[in-house]
Amino acid sequence: MHVETALEAVTARLGRFHWVVCSLLCSAYVYQALFNMSFVFTTMRSEHRCLIPECETADSLADMDPPWLPSAVPAGPREDTCRRYAPLSSGGQARCDGQGWSNMTVACDRWVYPNKDLSIMTEWDMVCSPSAEWQLTLVGTLSNMGRALGLPLFGLVSDALGRRMALLTGLAVSCVLGLARSFAPNYIAFISLEFVDPIFYDGIGGAAFIMGMELVPTASRGAWSAISHVIFALGLALLGVVAWLLPRWRLLLRVVYGSALLCLAALWFVPESVRWLASKGRTEEAFRVINKAAKMNRLPLVSTKQQTKDGTGHVGWGDGLSPAEQDRRDSPRPASFAEDMRDFARSRTLMLRLIVSCFSWVAIMFVYDGLAVYSVSLAGSRYLNFVLVELVEVPAALLTWWLMSAAGRRRTLVGSLILAAACCVAYHFLPAATDAADTPWARTAAVMLAKLFVTLAFTCTYVLSAELFPTRVRHTLYSLCATCGRLFGSALSPQMPLLGAVMESLPLLVSGAACFLCGLLSLILPETARSPLPDTVQEAEAIGRKDLPKRTDRA
Repeated sequence: MHVETALEAVTARLGRFHWVVCSLLCSAYVYQALFNMSFVFTTMRSEHRCLIPECETADSLADMDPPWLPSAVPAGPREDTCRRYAPLSSGGQARCDGQGWSNMTVACDRWVYPNKDLSIMTEWDMVCSPSAEWQLTLVGTLSNMGRALGLPLFGLVSDALGRRMALLTGLAVSCVLGLARSFAPNYIAFISLEFVDPIFYDGIGGAAFIMGMELVPTASRGAWSAISHVIFALGLALLGVVAWLLPRWRLLLRVVYGSALLCLAALWFVPESVRWLASKGRTEEAFRVINKAAKMNRLPLVSTKQQTKDGTGHVGWGDGLSPAEQDRRDSPRPASFAEDMRDFARSRTLMLRLIVSCFSWVAIMFVYDGLAVYSVSLAGSRYLNFVLVELVEVPAALLTWWLMSAAGRRRTLVGSLILAAACCVAYHFLPAATDAADTPWARTAAVMLAKLFVTLAFTCTYVLSAELFPTRVRHTLYSLCATCGRLFGSALSPQMPLLGAVMESLPLLVSGAACFLCGLLSLILPETARSPLPDTVQEAEAIGRKDLPKRTDRA
């Protein structure tokens, strides 16, 4: 292929073009991270108590423990937040001391919070009702279900209309939906937008990752996966810092989604993937991008014409056609997307790998997102715990880069999953907090180590999912794996705090079992390190075989 040869000649080594494009793609990862876990803070639980209108007004929110409170509310944690004593005075006014209340309790109808604007829980008084807790966890579940729908949709958009189109469309629409959500007047409007928004923003990361994988040299694919995960982790930590500085859910959404418009303007200058252009027969456009890369990397421009001499010694252009035109004339009609998918489905080997990859995404995403959600339930500062659990992904991603090169993809994936399972199970046997002021650092460390190892697995499975499948259906199948992970893994992760009501360590024990089983099944997958990206079903089937054929079409 003329385009393939030219692309390898221009991008065999990392140059200025790679750094500029990958830096722009990394900005997309930052905003996907900010969008991705915003529900953790928009649904944050808060300390609260009954409002006592006989002794205070709705505006007096600063004092959560006034001296007269013990005489106005029953003792005990549940009664303290949901019930109060009825006043003795029939006129509705009571003395704010021990003599002004009866022994009869009544249900609270208003509550006091340290920060009324903290989250939807505090603004809309989502407390004490039987449905309040599951309504809050439902936000994260529906958010991840929206992501599950968006992944295959944008996989199809990316493979059919281009990686760049998927990237820009997803970010633009998500900015509008996110800003609209910050003005939601009630829970129904909020949760509806929370479901629709991820349909668009989750395609951002997938398109950016595939564009990077198709741009960088083979030896740098593991590095790109690691760097993209480092940027994603820093984006999540940045979310924790921004939420810490702006503890008001509406303002948080407006700052995050409003600033994303600047990212959209920068990403407009990202060129389309050359490999995707070539796979669609758009070789002239591919050569324009290649020459742009050559110019930025200070390499000779690639000529789109092949000079030949005729019998008279006159320098001409062969048949008068450029290589792009010759390719279109001499090559058979490219197979349609449906034909490519049928060829893939006929391969038992690739179908088995697809099933294992899908299960891996389910287990890994359940634990990966679940630990982030669970971190704000740990003792100590919720914001600090969230930031620490996310920052641990940075060394994990960098360690994955080295491990994937030294030990290979499969060993890295299996080993990290087994270690993550061990950390989750160890949490059950470590000492818990003895009182409200105590911080169980041993358990916090176990959660952080589990997040480190599951991030290793997540980074590795990102690479495997992109390296196992043929170019023409790569993003679609990659998105299918990720969709399963979102639909059956991430969608269940916000429910982890509910498991803690049965047994405190049950969320971690379930996570450990999922990691262990996933590690065993991952032994089925082949090793893809140092294998070229497959373009056809036959090349994809040959990955991992000792008799891997040489790719003469790359010569």
